[in-house]
Amino acid sequence: MSALAALLDDPAVLLRRVTARAPEPVAIRREAGRIAGQVGTAPSAERTAELQLRVAAQIRSVGVGTVSRRDLRQSCRTFLHAPYPPVADEEVGPAIVGRVAETRRRAAFFALLDCYLDGYRDDDAAVERLASWLRGLAGAWPWRPADQWRRRIERFDLLDGARASARLARAVLDSAQGPRAVFEAAGLDVGTRPRGGLAESAFRTACGLVSSTDSGQAQEGQALLLRWAHQPAGTLCFPGSWVDLVRACIQPWSDREPDAAHKAHLLAELEVLGGGDPRIPGSGRWPQIAEKAPDAYGVLLRWLTRASVMQFLEVVDRSLREPDARRMWAYRRAFWTSYLLNETGPRIERAWVAFGADGARLARAAARETGDKSLSVFGNQSEKSGQHAALILEIGDLLIVDWSHSGKYNVWRRGERGRPNLFRLQYQAGELDSAPLRESHSSPSTYSWQKKLAQIIEGRTFFSEKPAWRPKRV
Repeated sequence: MSALAALLDDPAVLLRRVTARAPEPVAIRREAGRIAGQVGTAPSAERTAELQLRVAAQIRSVGVGTVSRRDLRQSCRTFLHAPYPPVADEEVGPAIVGRVAETRRRAAFFALLDCYLDGYRDDDAAVERLASWLRGLAGAWPWRPADQWRRRIERFDLLDGARASARLARAVLDSAQGPRAVFEAAGLDVGTRPRGGLAESAFRTACGLVSSTDSGQAQEGQALLLRWAHQPAGTLCFPGSWVDLVRACIQPWSDREPDAAHKAHLLAELEVLGGGDPRIPGSGRWPQIAEKAPDAYGVLLRWLTRASVMQFLEVVDRSLREPDARRMWAYRRAFWTSYLLNETGPRIERAWVAFGADGARLARAAARETGDKSLSVFGNQSEKSGQHAALILEIGDLLIVDWSHSGKYNVWRRGERGRPNLFRLQYQAGELDSAPLRESHSSPSTYSWQKKLAQIIEGRTFFSEKPAWRPKRV
């Protein structure tokens, strides 16, 4: 076989003889990396520190004119970055910006712009100093005819952070498509810019706008914010703005209730982004809300209290089969519903449920049927049978555990020994049925136990006048 025939038979032989490598499309690869979020605006911390110290020493000793193009570009890229940000150095920062203006290096100018867009922080003097320098550079820059950045800067006031955040936020809220189209128009759609500082500032501003919106108009804005907040993996895009997001989703509903579908959507989305159920102590990001947004946290607990009570009632309804048990249960359902909905007197402030195995199965089925994930969160009890369920309530200073079926109700006052905690995932035998006061629901009089328990809740003795309200069978 001739050499030519051999090459045609096995082209890899020819490729192995070629010693020169094809040029790598570096620019394309780097831009693809930036779009995927793999390329940031700064190298590693160690390399950043070495670069900043070296360039600063060079500027002070022999002047900025000796700084290489690469070092100038990298210095612009790390202009706001620790440990030695050039923006904070009164000699180095102005020298670098002046060199960019003098040389008209596009790579250096856009590195400065990238650094500003990614590193933006509200009310930060260093960021404002960089923005001021960038405004001066942009005003005298030799823009190319096809360059869109001049129009972007003017349209969105990108170099005035507060105005830019407001314009971006308003544009996103007014767009049915969400932030993607707006960020593309503003040049914030590639690399780390969609998750950068200016994007987060716009997100916080949008949260503030929705928080102050009338509840009748808030629903669309809340749904949009939740889409904006999600990263592809379902995690929170702006962890530092978690409190702002919760306020925006909850605060408009402080004096009225959303429809059931929207409430379930809000709870499900916030549970995912918050890393758990807000009722569980120490769960995910929720301690921040209890501390920094107590009003919104109170509304959440109000919603989830109602969900817990209704969950208990629904599961017990499903589990009862005997006519006598269902008749007795009708009065107990009416009793607790009256305290759940009471607007003028004592009311259920917090509630939790502990199910046995059968109740847990029914609760999960109810969650699937309704699409309300809050119904799939509950405690488990090993005190009684799998059919039994315990409703754990706080009303004023009292903690009350009412058992389903033939179980007794238990009452603890604040500070009494053995008083259980709400929102636990597991209760051991004896924890929920060992109160100083334990009473049965069975009595010759239909209303006897209701009168007695109502007097305890209302802070009167067992033998005082009858309660102000009279429960009705439903």
